[in-house]
Amino acid sequence: MLRRGCDGQAMIELMVAVLLLLLVITGILHINKMVWSSLFLHSVIRGTAGEKAMSAAALADTPEYIKDWQEGQDNIAYTADDKKQKSGVGLAASISTLTSCSTAGHNDSDWSYVSPNTRLAVSMSVLRENGGMGGLLTGVHTDETLDVPVEPVIRDTVYGKESVKIKEEVWMPLMGGLL
Repeated sequence: MLRRGCDGQAMIELMVAVLLLLLVITGILHINKMVWSSLFLHSVIRGTAGEKAMSAAALADTPEYIKDWQEGQDNIAYTADDKKQKSGVGLAASISTLTSCSTAGHNDSDWSYVSPNTRLAVSMSVLRENGGMGGLLTGVHTDETLDVPVEPVIRDTVYGKESVKIKEEVWMPLMGGLL
């Protein structure tokens, strides 16, 4: 009699172990599917943004200058409910730092080799001369959201939702009609 109880308990432990193994393997497969979907989506929208950026008739978007982030209701930093704190106060200093460090040796005379002739409305040489033009720094913005279905085992035991949304976003500088 005692032996049957042990066998029954061993059988239950084996079933639990198999279920946990199934969950772990399915979770790894689901994460793999999400990563590949994200990479695919990112490559597609990079191509779209690149084509738009090379067009002579490209309409530019101005990116927001975000100074910092404020934690949302969950009081955890870097989550979806965080709120942007916008401020253009440090934009000129950021542009100045960027353009000052973009030539070898960080010497003012290095900029004499950079041609001021450009088809772009705002180039690094123009920004270096007038950092206040940083508000005009523009590019082509493309974003897309993809729904990735959740594996049934994960959906029924852990997650409880049909799909996961993956959002990718790309900013491409204007290429001045290279097409």
